[in-house]
Amino acid sequence: MTWKQVEGGDFTKVLASPAIGDVEIWEISNHAEGWNHPVHIHLTDFRIFKRVGGAGRVFPFEEGPKDVMYLGEGETVHVLVKFTEPGGDPQVKGGRYMVHCHNFVHEDHDMMGQFSVGSVDFGTDPHHPIRAAPPRPDLTA
Repeated sequence: MTWKQVEGGDFTKVLASPAIGDVEIWEISNHAEGWNHPVHIHLTDFRIFKRVGGAGRVFPFEEGPKDVMYLGEGETVHVLVKFTEPGGDPQVKGGRYMVHCHNFVHEDHDMMGQFSVGSVDFGTDPHHPIRAAPPRPDLTA
């Protein structure tokens, strides 16, 4: 999925939709030739527990909580993720978060997507990425 597809679906397309408190295993693969990707998952820390292909092992510096993983060419990385209450605010019942490559050129070419956590009403979402914060004129200029 590309970011253009997310935009085209009025920001309702998600890669995953775990409930608050869920624990999931995500497998993230790099099938591109000649590229490595530092993949960042917003909202949560995760634990890398397995690599297939590429280096073929989890390095000691990767054993703690992470929010970015290195994904080498031809690798699949397995991560354990727990989805907590967004922002720690009990009034917030859900939200949408990004997963993207930290190579800026990749962000510019749609290598990002979103996932939702908890209850998100996409029709009335007060945090809609476009309608929630429309541009306002700078009255100080």
